[in-house]
Amino acid sequence: MNEPHKTVFPILAALVVAIFPHIGRLPPWIIFWCVVMWGYILLSFRFNWPRPGKNLRRVLTIIGIFGLLFTFSRRLDQDAYLGLLAVMAALKPFEMETHRDRMITVFLAYFIVITSLFLSETLLITIYMFMSVIVTTAVLIRTNDPGGRFTANLRLSALIMAQALPVMVLLFFLFPRIEGSLFGLWFSSAAKSGFSDSLSPGGVVMLVENDAVAFRVSFDGETPSASLLYWRGIVFSDFDGRGWHVQRHSPENPALPKGQNPTSYTVTLEPHHYRWLFVLEMPAEPLHRAAFLNDYTLRTPRPVSRQMRYEMTSYTRYHTGPEDEKTLRQCILLPENSNTRTHQLAAEITADASTAVEKADQVFNFFRDNGFTYTLEPPRLGRHPVDDFIFASRRGYCEHYASAFAFMMRAVNVPARVVGGYLGGEINPYANYLIVRQLDAHAWVEIWDPENGWIRVDPTAAVAPDRISEGMRSVLSAGGAGGFFERLGGLSSFFHQARLGWDAINTGWRAFFEGYSYEVQRALLEKIGIRSGVLAASFKAMLLMVALAGMIIGGYAWFFLRPPRQKPDAVQKYYARYCEKLARAGFARKPDQGPIDYMQLVLKNRPDLQKQIAPITDLYVRLRYRDQAAEGDLAAFVEKVRKFDPALKR
Repeated sequence: MNEPHKTVFPILAALVVAIFPHIGRLPPWIIFWCVVMWGYILLSFRFNWPRPGKNLRRVLTIIGIFGLLFTFSRRLDQDAYLGLLAVMAALKPFEMETHRDRMITVFLAYFIVITSLFLSETLLITIYMFMSVIVTTAVLIRTNDPGGRFTANLRLSALIMAQALPVMVLLFFLFPRIEGSLFGLWFSSAAKSGFSDSLSPGGVVMLVENDAVAFRVSFDGETPSASLLYWRGIVFSDFDGRGWHVQRHSPENPALPKGQNPTSYTVTLEPHHYRWLFVLEMPAEPLHRAAFLNDYTLRTPRPVSRQMRYEMTSYTRYHTGPEDEKTLRQCILLPENSNTRTHQLAAEITADASTAVEKADQVFNFFRDNGFTYTLEPPRLGRHPVDDFIFASRRGYCEHYASAFAFMMRAVNVPARVVGGYLGGEINPYANYLIVRQLDAHAWVEIWDPENGWIRVDPTAAVAPDRISEGMRSVLSAGGAGGFFERLGGLSSFFHQARLGWDAINTGWRAFFEGYSYEVQRALLEKIGIRSGVLAASFKAMLLMVALAGMIIGGYAWFFLRPPRQKPDAVQKYYARYCEKLARAGFARKPDQGPIDYMQLVLKNRPDLQKQIAPITDLYVRLRYRDQAAEGDLAAFVEKVRKFDPALKR
């Protein structure tokens, strides 16, 4: 078996191992593209099928690029780059005739492995990345020594990794930390998750079907009770008759709320690709990395496209400051001729109430005492959704009750707005932090009282008090809407605990690596007597010297040691074309292989080519190495090479 046959399968295996973690992010057609291309290249070496020539490879490249442009349109994000790498990695093995081509393909696999770390920093991905590097290094060894056993290549690769591990750990702790992302251009436009900038009936229900983690919270002290864990994220102040929307131009820097016994905590927010941050209601201070808006919410300058950690302090029992008249007027606006029956009902219910709190109590009691039910499968509502909900269905989820309650408050001239966020969470007993999932999404109402400021009212408590005190899981379990593990009976507890245990391990891993910041490194180095500034300067000087030395050596080699390039003559040109045709048929010529040895290798596997390659070899030897070439030998040699087709059996 020739050299390409011995290395093609390991190289393809390295590419598959490198691409595998990205399967969930790649479009289906790219996965199919890779399977077809790699499958054909494998079969072509196995059965001596012809491989695509340069023109066909160019056509395939153009098709792949057009497919990427159609898929990603004008997006230039990490998914587009990853798709480009996958498309090119599928085509590159068609050019593995020479040792150089095989080496480039292996290095491409290394590069794809590195991209896994750009997209995810979990413990599982890190372990997989190490295994991928071991496999790819074993393939690199085999590419340079095809005669050995692949198991021996794997052992040697693992040994090399083990030897490099101490150096890697040392560099992790000592190499100067870089503030911010080294790969800041790799932004993502992946699918957004969580709350959008509008809220309509059914919007929050969709989040309940998602068990993904929204964020994790570590409290400095005791965790507040579940009924106080309102995670404020977005405020909907504009109502158009059907849904609620965020006020477009909200002022910043409100008067800070007052309270007692502040709660300090650290939030680790998962990427949701919106700009809002979630904090425990009510935030007691602004955050230097975000704008503090007048509605007591936080906004980042750019969408949260990667995991974000921030420390906050909040009051669970609070009194907000004064509010400007413009905001209060905005919070009593209702569209004309919209949900008129509910408008009239609100006036009747609150006829005997004089204050905002009394009116809120009357409407709250109305929901509690008139047959309203809490359901995750509410019916569709019509043109006037609040009227349909109040007078027809009386079945809904939190956003139905929040929307109706806020509407009724505005109908009786009480400023009100809907707040979107999360309620509750689940304590991870293995690491003592709170996990808030998308299924904990919730909506509630704020009303304005001149004496107390903004007051939280949760109308869901009128119909589903367990949702407030025990969390969303109690509602899901009672309604039989649990996930797969909940339907396993006695095994559900085991799987749930295992899931929490893995989450604790993975969270600790990410907290350690992401928490090792410049400040932490500086403190560590100062403890062992090393000034971080001196170390950073030393590293910079060393890198500068290495770069300068590399430039000097490279320049010297380029200008003085490089052999002069000679334009190949016709004999060399057509013999190279002849070798290229044989390489596509699976018989690549080694650099140290002479024409006669090369012919004997080919004839050993393809004796049917005797009548074609023997005359070509004889003419080449005469033209290249002897002085007895006849006048017509060059023309005959060129003609035979042009007509030579190893795919034809004669």
